[in-house]
Amino acid sequence: MSKKKFLAILLSLVVLAAVVSAGVYWQTGRSTEQERSQKSDSSKSDQSVRLTNLPKGVKSTDWDLILVNKWHKKDSEINFDKATVSGVTVDQRIKQAVLDFQSGARAAGYQTNLISGYRSIQYQKEVFAGVKKNNLAEGMNDAAAEKATAAVVQYPGSSEHQTGLAIDMAGSDAFERYPSLEANMDQFDSQKWLIDHAADYGFVLRYPKEKEQMKQTGIDYESWHFRYVGVANAKYMKAHNLTLEAYVKGLQEAGR
Repeated sequence: MSKKKFLAILLSLVVLAAVVSAGVYWQTGRSTEQERSQKSDSSKSDQSVRLTNLPKGVKSTDWDLILVNKWHKKDSEINFDKATVSGVTVDQRIKQAVLDFQSGARAAGYQTNLISGYRSIQYQKEVFAGVKKNNLAEGMNDAAAEKATAAVVQYPGSSEHQTGLAIDMAGSDAFERYPSLEANMDQFDSQKWLIDHAADYGFVLRYPKEKEQMKQTGIDYESWHFRYVGVANAKYMKAHNLTLEAYVKGLQEAGR
């Protein structure tokens, strides 16, 4: 075989290999793109499924869905009629729901302690200042004391206790063991019952323990803090594992 003929055959093989390789690459790339598209569509589908069958008539602006956190501060007092339950002040509109929640716990064999409810902005200022003062007395500088205080106490205006719709409630045995309120109160059956059945009375566990949810709320897990949102909303939020932040956003995106 001549050298010229050999080079011609070799060149033909190189071209053929390049064509085959390009075809495989195109097909692989196409398959990868299709997989990405399918995953993207699946993600969109999951998002839309989560927002289907929303409770009828519910709007993100409803009184029981008011959102207060460090990103949505209320620097002036919220006006509402107040009522007292077990020595704790709450919004008049949720008084019966709180009573029913406690009554349901008793019927299940659990005594409860209603620890706190409504707090004014002024009271929150006093609490924040008091804790910061203690931190300063322990030798912290002002910046460190401020940071340490903010880790355990909401800044005035960012605590949803000022709405009158939030309550701190614990099983009596859990509260006796942890009077300063700690997340692991949920080791007690009484606290588990409150968490599991809160939605039946229109409440949700406001600050859940999942990391993504803590990012949404900006608050660490609190097994004792319940927020009234209404029965329909509470059951929907529980069924779809939604924080109030995510639920309100979902309603807004749905044009509610």
